[in-house]
Amino acid sequence: MPVKVRCSSCDKVLTVPDAARGKAVKCPQCDTKIAVPAGDADDSKVIKPKKKPAAAAAAPKPKKRVDSEDALMALDLRRAEDTNARICSKCGFDMHEMDEEETECPKCGFDIEAGGMGVKARKRALRGPDPADFYPGLAKDAGKFVGKNIMLAWRTDAYTLVSLLISLFCAFMYLWLSAWPPRYFFALCFSVSFLVIPGWLWYLDTEVIKLTLERKDKFKKLNFDFFLASSKGVIGVAWALVGAGPILLLPAMLGYYLVHYSGQPEWMLPVCIGIGLLPIVWMLPITMSHMTMPISVPAWMFWKVIQFWGRTLGGCSVWLMWILVTNIPNFAAAGLIAGVWGNDIQNIVQTMESNADINRQLLAAENAPKGKNAKPVDITAIGKPVDVDLKPLIGPVIILMVMCLPIGFIAMFNMRINGLFTYYFRDRLELVDKAKDYKYVAKARRDPNDDEEAPRTLQKDATEGVVLVLVFVIMGCIGGMLYGTLTDAGVTKGVLVGARIGTALASITTGLALLTKAFQTSIGWGFAYLIPCVGPILFISKHWELTRKEFFQAIVVFVLSATLEVLMAVMLVAPVEAPPPVAAPAAAMPGAP
Repeated sequence: MPVKVRCSSCDKVLTVPDAARGKAVKCPQCDTKIAVPAGDADDSKVIKPKKKPAAAAAAPKPKKRVDSEDALMALDLRRAEDTNARICSKCGFDMHEMDEEETECPKCGFDIEAGGMGVKARKRALRGPDPADFYPGLAKDAGKFVGKNIMLAWRTDAYTLVSLLISLFCAFMYLWLSAWPPRYFFALCFSVSFLVIPGWLWYLDTEVIKLTLERKDKFKKLNFDFFLASSKGVIGVAWALVGAGPILLLPAMLGYYLVHYSGQPEWMLPVCIGIGLLPIVWMLPITMSHMTMPISVPAWMFWKVIQFWGRTLGGCSVWLMWILVTNIPNFAAAGLIAGVWGNDIQNIVQTMESNADINRQLLAAENAPKGKNAKPVDITAIGKPVDVDLKPLIGPVIILMVMCLPIGFIAMFNMRINGLFTYYFRDRLELVDKAKDYKYVAKARRDPNDDEEAPRTLQKDATEGVVLVLVFVIMGCIGGMLYGTLTDAGVTKGVLVGARIGTALASITTGLALLTKAFQTSIGWGFAYLIPCVGPILFISKHWELTRKEFFQAIVVFVLSATLEVLMAVMLVAPVEAPPPVAAPAAAMPGAP
């Protein structure tokens, strides 16, 4: 049977096997050698001391006076300590029933060995997942995600290839044609089709982030909309101007100064711009994380993005590393096109632009008024269009088409990393993942065809007001351009006049909308609105939430009208030319008839 012995130094009770009888064992706490008794008697039995004779017991013992100082000096506090007890030094919780390997207090999370908060307590204190779990197995998770959504990757390749071919065709037609109205049309088509590529990638990135936050790894269905993708591309361009423009402004100004005032070569400007683009790309996962949320305003504030970037620098750096590594073939292909065919492409563009200008001059000369007072035009001085060799464009087009093949797989791989970054760092990013809740109130009679709308926000009213005015202005510009092309007014004058008419229509629409709302409020407000200047101001000030959309429309109409008036006064008021002087009759020469 096991034998229990007590250490003479630290009083720790040891349980040794029966085979250790008659031997010495080492105390695991103080390394003191302890002799184990060799007897076969059961140690668990208490050995009672022998009774002394009655005479000896009756004899009184002399009392010995103990000095208090000697008693205190002889007191060993180590023997008073219970070495088997495990008490949390922070909250006093008794941990003696827990496993000896568990050093973290289950009540307060204090680690009695490390002297601080334990790992489990730190994880419980987090409002989201632990950011340290973002790094292990990152590439493996992203690769599995691409494999489960491989058809979506192939679809992305197809969308990119088709949009690229359409945009290249529109760019070629823009350079090939000379008349401005068709060139405007193909320029618009080029912009819409080319923006589909970044717009679809922008939209797909937000959807991948949403899927990752839901802890899912496969799309059930994701439709493609050409114009929706193009509109997302417009959002990307707007963010590049508003959110990333201020960050890029300083390196661009530095490059401009070095080139124009310090005598540096011209390539220094694009180098400085490229250096400025690096932190913008570095912060892109933060921007896309906020763009996915119902409230995406922080993504447009570059000072907040920089603040979040400092908190998540490690995760952003890993994402940037994978972006650079996976896009090495694309960087190499772009460098190959620029190095081998760059000069040829530039010469082709310049030649086609020159040919278009020559054709416009020839067309103007043919349509010039003819008569006695008309100034003759020398067609030979204009020149003739030059033949363009388009063979150098074959190689770049083929390389661009090949680059479209892996773009879907590369994009979805990095989007999954962006999604995992958003999931693990959402506490540090301060994501606003909940919009304002609206209470639903059932109506007694409700038309099933009418959808109940949520309360309108100031941002929504301002956006709709500005967009409505811009729609009228764009329609007016298009109509004015056609009017100027078909008549002698000219394209510039036609566009300005059309834009002015568009702003006038927007102003009439705004006034009618306000008048309708005034009469809907009450008959008194309706007639009060008809008072010039005072009525509209009073109605808008008293019913701000009802009329703020029309208020923003009126502000935009006023600004555009004033701008157009100034432009028309400056550009369309041509100076009156003085009549050419009449030459005096030449004096008769001697001998003339």
